Amino acid sequence: MSIYLHKILPLLISPLFLFITLVLIYSIRLRLKILLFSTVLLSILSTPIAAFWFWEKLESGYSLQLPKNIINSDAIVVLSGSASSISTKDGHIYQWADPDRFFGGIALFKAGKAPTLIFTGGKLPWDSGPLTEGEYLRGEAILQGVPEENILVTRSVQNTEQEANAVKALVPEETTHITLVTSAFHMPRASKIFESQAFKVTPYAVDFKANSRRLTILSFIPSTSGINGTFSALREFLGRLYYRIRE
Repeated sequence: MSIYLHKILPLLISPLFLFITLVLIYSIRLRLKILLFSTVLLSILSTPIAAFWFWEKLESGYSLQLPKNIINSDAIVVLSGSASSISTKDGHIYQWADPDRFFGGIALFKAGKAPTLIFTGGKLPWDSGPLTEGEYLRGEAILQGVPEENILVTRSVQNTEQEANAVKALVPEETTHITLVTSAFHMPRASKIFESQAFKVTPYAVDFKANSRRLTILSFIPSTSGINGTFSALREFLGRLYYRIRE
């Protein structure tokens, strides 16, 4: 019981929860129906259970697999999103954002699923580090025992469409079948974009956001982590809609 009390109390005094509570009281007292509806909707979307529901929908159709169960391909393509650089007084230091994509690619390569491991050169305009993400990951892959001659890195890219174009430009014509490694929520959109480049795609989904943890009282309390999870999921839905309209 004490662990729940320890977790719940900070949520009840968080700025988000206090804001929602005050607006609810205000809208009910003054009978402001639109404000009341908007606040209730915000409250629901801010709960971890709402975020979980959205992520579950995004990741439906995929499950975590063992590398040995994946069929062989011509190349393993690991999309950017694993690491980022931060500027310090000692220069730029790279830290992991979510290493599942990187280690998923390493596991596939070591399982002999393809002779080539490709990292995309993710680098956003505000990234000030000297290396693209792919260049950094190449060094990390070598430390993991992957031979340097088996690693390719694309040119600098900023989004999934550029990643697909860069991989197509990098590989020889006979490379037609790839194993694509990316987050489960991102896989449907990424697969379609790579297929538009005439690749046969075997998906290897990692970085699952939804999980099987049982529901607790914390699942129903609005929190910043809940609203952040919901927002991130909705952003991916918008991304899918954008590419569907373009088709």
